[in-house]
Amino acid sequence: MRSIFIGSTGGEPGQTLATWALAVKLKEKGLQVGFFKPYGLLPDTGTSAESGFCDSDVLLIKDVLGLSEPEEALCPVMLTENLIAEVSASQGERLTEKIKGAFQKISFGKDVVLIMGAEEIFFGGGFSGLSDSVLVKLFDASVLLVDRYQRDNLTLYSLLSLNSFLEGRVKSAIINHVSPDRMDHVRTKVVPFLKEKGLKSVAAIPQDPILAALTVSAISELVDGQILCCLENRGNLIETFTIGSKYLRGSLSIFRQVYNKIILVGLGQPGQMEKALGGIILTGGKSPGELVLKVAHEHSLPLILTRADTFQTMEWLEKAKPSLGRKDEFKVHQFLKLIDQETSANQWVEDLL
Repeated sequence: MRSIFIGSTGGEPGQTLATWALAVKLKEKGLQVGFFKPYGLLPDTGTSAESGFCDSDVLLIKDVLGLSEPEEALCPVMLTENLIAEVSASQGERLTEKIKGAFQKISFGKDVVLIMGAEEIFFGGGFSGLSDSVLVKLFDASVLLVDRYQRDNLTLYSLLSLNSFLEGRVKSAIINHVSPDRMDHVRTKVVPFLKEKGLKSVAAIPQDPILAALTVSAISELVDGQILCCLENRGNLIETFTIGSKYLRGSLSIFRQVYNKIILVGLGQPGQMEKALGGIILTGGKSPGELVLKVAHEHSLPLILTRADTFQTMEWLEKAKPSLGRKDEFKVHQFLKLIDQETSANQWVEDLL
């Protein structure tokens, strides 16, 4: 049985997406894949989610892999950040034993187990037992590191220092969110340098509108709204949103008469200059008239109705960082497509096994 640890250098680099993508590739190879998150974080309020006291990553990957193990085995330690700071060394040793016992149970019958670390692999350095670096060595795992690119020196320091600290266990790395104007530089300078220093596979992934997009359905949930029509298009990908009306032309001009609205700008095709209208949010809770609904149907345009006012709705959208869900499977396919463009086919996976 092989263990693969997916670590993050911080800054929300796409660790959950990378874990999901790796799970897909391993399943394609016909392997029995397990999942383990040694510890997860709960809100400091101590309140539980609708699905109970469990880490959202665990619920997602359990669903993706069709695992039967209970959540408490897949993620045996759940703490708030405040509690972590108060845990003593002796308690840390006890929790380590609990983690080891749970891992033994969930790894039975598996060819490979994906172990997902904290939001930052440096986290917990002084906390005996729950440090990612301790767990990597405990499970003798090869490591996939996911880094959010900002500057060369930060990426090089993070990946190379961690590989040294983890005794050369970093076998693959993904440098994510590279701005388009830096892709050539990262591809031709940074990636070769990292390989020269011992990393087997390194992929640079550009900032991509599909990976950042939200579906109409996801937006409806974010604004606590209801999709009034054209449910078949609730999967429309939305790139941005605006209160303006410059996208309303022809018969859609009727929406200019609807003052409480937010325009959802769809994801255009590559090379397409003009953006498409992907949907409209009607704010204030007032249902539209029949003529407005008729025009929306004619244009296959989903309408979302929310009770919140326009400015509150815009604030929700601008601050929203929705967690990855099964509805975002399209992002996994795009992520894998981008990786395949930058590395030899499946090499980043093979180097982890």
